[in-house]
Amino acid sequence: MENFILYPALLFPAIPLMMTNFTHRYNSCAALVRKIHAEIIEKKIDTKDVMGKRYIAQIKTLTYRIKLIKLIQTLSGIALFTNLLTIFFGYIHKPDISLNCFGIAVVLFGIAIILFVIEVQLSARALEYHLTDLKDKEDNIF
Repeated sequence: MENFILYPALLFPAIPLMMTNFTHRYNSCAALVRKIHAEIIEKKIDTKDVMGKRYIAQIKTLTYRIKLIKLIQTLSGIALFTNLLTIFFGYIHKPDISLNCFGIAVVLFGIAIILFVIEVQLSARALEYHLTDLKDKEDNIF
């Protein structure tokens, strides 16, 4: 087990890529929230009617997704830092601490990936809802 500096190389490329991916997802969700907010304000939509309730449901889903994305970003950031600690402790010849840090980084990154899957499922469900809504309109037109 003399490769304590090489172990973190397994995680190093994956963590920043995932953080970049979630920065884009966060920005997309934030843009949707701003768009929905503007539509509610401009169109003066009553949040108690059918259309208003749909907007509120979308906002609740987006709020939950944004919280998940922030948590994933936080866990990924801590995993990246712990990965750096793995390199540091391997460099100063503290193999036990280095291996423990690597284990923590793997667990944190694993949790972030599980949360990623949950967020993707929420996103897919929201898209299915929109497609169903469009299909209902299409059925009414034809």
